[in-house]
Amino acid sequence: MDLYALGILWSIGSPIEDRYPYFMLRHHDRYFLDVVHEALNVSTSVFAGEARTGSQYKLKIFKFDLRQLIQYGWQSRISDQRKYPDISEHADFIRAYFELHSTIDTLTVRKRGKERRSPRLRIYGNRYFLDQLTEVLNSQAEISPKRVQRATKYSKFSGILYYQSRRELEKLLDYLYPPDAWYFHRGYYEQFRAALHR
Repeated sequence: MDLYALGILWSIGSPIEDRYPYFMLRHHDRYFLDVVHEALNVSTSVFAGEARTGSQYKLKIFKFDLRQLIQYGWQSRISDQRKYPDISEHADFIRAYFELHSTIDTLTVRKRGKERRSPRLRIYGNRYFLDQLTEVLNSQAEISPKRVQRATKYSKFSGILYYQSRRELEKLLDYLYPPDAWYFHRGYYEQFRAALHR
């Protein structure tokens, strides 16, 4: 399976038990569903729908063999401990996950009376998954591992990883977006690059 598509399935996919069971993807940005539609040659079409948070796009994949995901260690998105997948190549999967579950922005930092802009990457997810993710980034992109922070003081399972070193973020950008990357969200890539050059 294409590992970028796997990252999308892992990030926003859920099996739905119905009269005719299917695997459901939903997101406000149609791009990710179109990638899965193409990469997996899905026969059904992406369609627009409504949700509590507003309009979103949906893709139902009928006759989806969940073993395609279970072979990588997949667990439901509502599991207490979600595992990072058992894969040998990582950049494509992580790129999709970041594009779906992270934000890149800049902070104003004061030092010795001077202000400067500093980039900040925040990655959201299950704390167990993020613990494994930061170790993968350490081994694959040579970026020092980070401690997963709680998303809120009451959250047991949701966490956030923070990356704020410009040097490490530049390495991360190079790792995630090599010249031969086939699938990537252009808007996210441009925003990432812009944050590093402010």
